[in-house]
Amino acid sequence: MKVFISSVVRGFEQFRAAAKDAVEALDMKPIMSEHFGARTYSSEHACLTEVDQCDLFVLILGANYGYEPQPSLSVTQQEFRQAVSRRKPILVFIQQTEFDEKQAVFVSEVSDYKLGFFRASFSGPQELLTAIIQGLTRMEKSKSSVPEKEFLERLNGASNSRAYGSHSYAPRFEFAFLPQPIESHAVHEASQRRDEIFQKFHNLGLAKFKQGYEDLDDKSFTGLKSGDTTWRVFDDGLLFIEADASAPVEGRPAGLYFVSPTHFSKLLLSCFQVAAFGSGWYRITLRNLEMAKIEEPPATMPTSYSMPMHRDKAVSESRLFIPATPAMAEQWVQDSITRMARSLTY
Repeated sequence: MKVFISSVVRGFEQFRAAAKDAVEALDMKPIMSEHFGARTYSSEHACLTEVDQCDLFVLILGANYGYEPQPSLSVTQQEFRQAVSRRKPILVFIQQTEFDEKQAVFVSEVSDYKLGFFRASFSGPQELLTAIIQGLTRMEKSKSSVPEKEFLERLNGASNSRAYGSHSYAPRFEFAFLPQPIESHAVHEASQRRDEIFQKFHNLGLAKFKQGYEDLDDKSFTGLKSGDTTWRVFDDGLLFIEADASAPVEGRPAGLYFVSPTHFSKLLLSCFQVAAFGSGWYRITLRNLEMAKIEEPPATMPTSYSMPMHRDKAVSESRLFIPATPAMAEQWVQDSITRMARSLTY
């Protein structure tokens, strides 16, 4: 695997040496501007050409913005944008330091980029070396993850075991997580932690103490049920959480429900915490949407309200996260809710 290492060069030699050592420690090939040699075209062109040909792009940002062959655009920033345009996997490492003015703007641009698999901070060269090895290792794990089709088939099989759903017409959400790599003997471990899980559900707003809980046990899973919320874990680590997705609205007409994006986002991020932001496949599903609107409910209900009549009873979003950082999870949740709402509008 060819790994392009992008950073300023002058004054950053020890960090680039650490990055090179990390890549070579995993039997991968580091691609660095210091090794390009004489070429018939500019060094700037050479860098962008090598970005096009690399398998993975490692970006290391320190205090200084670096050389600008173009006005207000450093070589490093050009390389990053080239990697984004070519849809390269990007691993980002940001030094814990004060940035000069232009570098601070560049760091903000990179921080807004949500599609990379890994993002970490570092102080010294050894810490950078360790972080890069961790990032590259997780990248390799992502290649051995089950494809999305197999993940969805696994969910369908697990859904056939659902025997504890609600009969309410209110919209419900389903949160599913399949760890990568697959776990083993997860049912036995989870069955010993039901009290702990219920306490966590209460703290995260997914359940209430006064409702208590009952055990859910089946030949294929273990779990609990508290009010309208269910939690199930299968032996391969597959996690299901189901709960009411509707927001309570005073004066709401019968048969009309609202899924508040703000409230729904909080519930989903709570589910990510239950899954401990583990690496793996995630899926969000909204069901019972025939008479529901995905929007913030009005402060005061009008005397008349148009009733939605959706043909689609469910909408879903899936994503593989290796790792699932809070920032990436939050962005995906917000984007997913927006797409779900649009799918019911158009």
